[in-house]
Amino acid sequence: MIINLALISQPTAPNAQLAISKLLSRLEVTTPKIGYIASAPDPKQEYYRQTQQIYSALNAEMDVYLELESEFSQQALDALLTCDVIHLSGGDTQRFLQAIKQRQLIEPLNTFAVNGGAIVGVSAGAILLTPSIASAALCGDEVKGPQEELNALNLVPFQFVPHFESIQLSRGTFNQQLKSLTHAVYLCGDNDALLLADKKIAIYGAPRLIDFDAK
Repeated sequence: MIINLALISQPTAPNAQLAISKLLSRLEVTTPKIGYIASAPDPKQEYYRQTQQIYSALNAEMDVYLELESEFSQQALDALLTCDVIHLSGGDTQRFLQAIKQRQLIEPLNTFAVNGGAIVGVSAGAILLTPSIASAALCGDEVKGPQEELNALNLVPFQFVPHFESIQLSRGTFNQQLKSLTHAVYLCGDNDALLLADKKIAIYGAPRLIDFDAK
């Protein structure tokens, strides 16, 4: 089983671009097909078009757009699951997770990844790849509800905090939230990225790994 995942904070940052490029190079296709899942309605598709340009520059085609709320399309979902890569956008992490669960997409997305499909998660989208979205509180998201409601795709054995700045470690509230997490966590700045391939993690930039259980 080979799972190919990229977890990034800011998709236009140099190290994020490098991680995405490395991920695409692992695919056995000349021009990878990319499907995009919007974290929330984007009527003018502004973020989608910006992301299209990012992939176009990397010789990949993004022409599948899936919105999970009012404009949901089963046809778009079917097309998405035939793509080489699924891009999970940034946004409100809990709203994104709730929409994915309402559309019963946890299992299809896990199956997609396990069967060789690659996934790029950006900010909230990256947090969704982890066991729980509890870490979203450390980057300013409001996260409510019992732990079971926060359970996410669980494709990696750690949690993820995007948009990290080192000054946050001097703040008591941040450290208290950090210690409440149930897994090791990568603190990733905007120019940091993680690439999981062949069960190994490649690190781009200088993310910090915090593991309170490490000996």
